[in-house]
Amino acid sequence: MKQKKDKKIWKTALLIFLAGLLVGGGVYLGMKLSDGADKPAKSTGAVDSDAEDWQGVKEPEKGGESAGIAIPGFKSMTFRADEMEQAVNLYNPEVNDCYFIMTLLLPDGTELWKSDLVKPGKGFYTITLNQSLEAGSYPDSTLKYQCYMMNDEQTELNGSEVKFELIVE
Repeated sequence: MKQKKDKKIWKTALLIFLAGLLVGGGVYLGMKLSDGADKPAKSTGAVDSDAEDWQGVKEPEKGGESAGIAIPGFKSMTFRADEMEQAVNLYNPEVNDCYFIMTLLLPDGTELWKSDLVKPGKGFYTITLNQSLEAGSYPDSTLKYQCYMMNDEQTELNGSEVKFELIVE
């Protein structure tokens, strides 16, 4: 009878030990996997030296609106077929207090062009694409805006993706 009781105590102790080991291992693993997950992303990019002072039409400031990041939008953009160099009007509005990285994407996710960090009040009138395009319409193309604080860490802020129709003639 005493042997049965001793075996039962050992089994219970072993089960408690294993349960504690599993819980402890789970906590440890969870902490390791989430290590750094709360840290915001940083930009490692340099300020784009090709960006120039923006002289284009700018949206007027609207008094009384809450502060935020001004993101230019448009319905369409027109490119020349079979050419790498394209005329554009892409800029970071002067009212912003953050850098932009702008990326042009085809509907299938193909990256056509990407800037480095663009200061407020700077922009592009011409860009060189990663590939030329055939004539046609590319609905649901995307101009992706990634926004970064203007500090040493260049902490990533909220960004935006503007959908538009890319027309290639």
